[in-house]
Amino acid sequence: MNLLLIRPDDLSADRVFTVSGARAEHIRTVLRAKPGDTVRTGFLNGASGLSEILVLEKGRAVLRAGEFLLPPPEPLPFSLAVALPRPQSFKKVLHFAVSSGIRDLAFFQSVRVEKSYWKSSVLETEALNAEIREGLEQGVDTVWPELHFYRHFREFLEESAERSPRDAIRIVAHPGRSAADFQRGGRHVVLAVGPEGGFVKSEIEALAAAGFEPMGFGGHILRVEFAAAFIAGFLMGCR
Repeated sequence: MNLLLIRPDDLSADRVFTVSGARAEHIRTVLRAKPGDTVRTGFLNGASGLSEILVLEKGRAVLRAGEFLLPPPEPLPFSLAVALPRPQSFKKVLHFAVSSGIRDLAFFQSVRVEKSYWKSSVLETEALNAEIREGLEQGVDTVWPELHFYRHFREFLEESAERSPRDAIRIVAHPGRSAADFQRGGRHVVLAVGPEGGFVKSEIEALAAAGFEPMGFGGHILRVEFAAAFIAGFLMGCR
């Protein structure tokens, strides 16, 4: 935890607030802080600054917020769309994306996605919120990302075009043109990553018709969460 994320209404009139549970324990045992030390803190969807620890005990921390003047970091010009992976992989993809500044995320149904994945407890609101908050605190960000779920592949294709900038570059990770000479030109990128086993032929054809260009990123086959991180980093590193 590199930032303590709070809401403005968590503060009392004298800007004092309390955190408990795992976050308080992180301050105490991982950060090894003590009363008088400061902790980087940010308002949800707002600015950040420092808070002074007033009381620190097992499972509880009381802090006083200073003036929060630092704006949130700029988001990446990047949208990530992933065929819903198995629950543990989903958590890793979500954490990576949120902590790296990707604020537009979509997960969708694909032929090779097990329908049972949609019933996983990791998709429940409380679990999602906890994972997103942890990702923001890891990445020192305060802005809650937009998260979209599509139980139908066609619905994803239709809405992704509406959500992204008109001049965005749309790429699907699939053997095709080599990414070796790719140039982003400063434009927003929308990346679609398939499930384990990849997209089927009809899905690639539908993606291509929707403006997604198949692009290869080497001969190694990666797990979904590693593929998303590797390709996103590659594309954002291109000028």
